[in-house]
Amino acid sequence: MRILVRVDASPVIGSGHLTRCLTLARALEVHGAQFTFVCRLAEPAWRVLIPQAYEVLLLPPLGLVPGYPEQRIDAEEDFLATQALLGERRFDWCLVDHYGLAADWHVKARRHASRILVLDDLANRPLDCDLLLDQGDHPYPERRYVSLLQRAAGQLFGPDHALLRDEFRQARQSLAPRSGRLERILVFFTGGDDLGQTRLAVQALLDRQPTLTVDVVVGAGQPDQAELQVLCNRPGWRLHIQIDYMARLLSTADLAIGAAGASSWERCALGVPALLAILSDNQHELAVSLERRGAALILGEGTELGVEDYRQALQTLTPEHLARLSAQAWKQVDGLGTQRVVHALMNLSAAH
Repeated sequence: MRILVRVDASPVIGSGHLTRCLTLARALEVHGAQFTFVCRLAEPAWRVLIPQAYEVLLLPPLGLVPGYPEQRIDAEEDFLATQALLGERRFDWCLVDHYGLAADWHVKARRHASRILVLDDLANRPLDCDLLLDQGDHPYPERRYVSLLQRAAGQLFGPDHALLRDEFRQARQSLAPRSGRLERILVFFTGGDDLGQTRLAVQALLDRQPTLTVDVVVGAGQPDQAELQVLCNRPGWRLHIQIDYMARLLSTADLAIGAAGASSWERCALGVPALLAILSDNQHELAVSLERRGAALILGEGTELGVEDYRQALQTLTPEHLARLSAQAWKQVDGLGTQRVVHALMNLSAAH
């Protein structure tokens, strides 16, 4: 099975789309799938994330308006650039994880792919696909897409289909909800632009008890990297840059501070309670859902948060509250979502 993947990563878009495409790719690779990635990668470090066994074709840079990761891009221009790279090649599937591409691009992509899989959570544009995956937690998810789908499609909704790497499933097997102690904190917002939130959160942690262990994770393009390295130069603190061992760090964390993005499902799978900052409009609904379910606490909009907001939130946490948050987070995700998506895709492949 040959699969074409269309995805981008940049400081504005972040690296989450690329990460979840790679998660699905690795799971499908077990079934003999071969991959060609067509993408724009603003940071060279993101190219390193893609296994050498996968073909990578790079599109020319595209200017995106800062702060608008869902900006639509010219479908004709993007497809012609993609077509120039692919020539006459054909694929069994085209996996599209891009807020800027809609049905007009998907239709064109059928010249190269028999079937289309779209990963989305915005439900804000027409889609032409054979399989739709939205791993967000939305009330009545089918209703969100009923007027957007241009053809009959298989539909996979909710955190039961969260794309998590296999190490999260494995780590969960030896874990349980947290007891409520607070000895180790993980700080991770995004691999892209975090609106300065990592620095603020770290500054807020500086006056905590001296025995606190803190892991700070950032992407390779983090603009505050030098300052963070200085701030983390203390016993028990460590700055991790562009890592591939998040499951290991989360397994030992008693609390996470981060954004309400796709990494929320990683935290839930391992029962880690979280303090959430909302860094973009598309994170608002997930943040509200996690707080409503008692799995996390919302700090507020990233553009409005300061060091004191983080300090106050940390001061209000009690062992009992942390234990309740962990127990509820644990219930949200079982770590088997990737296998469910692979099963659905394989079944559709066999049916055609």
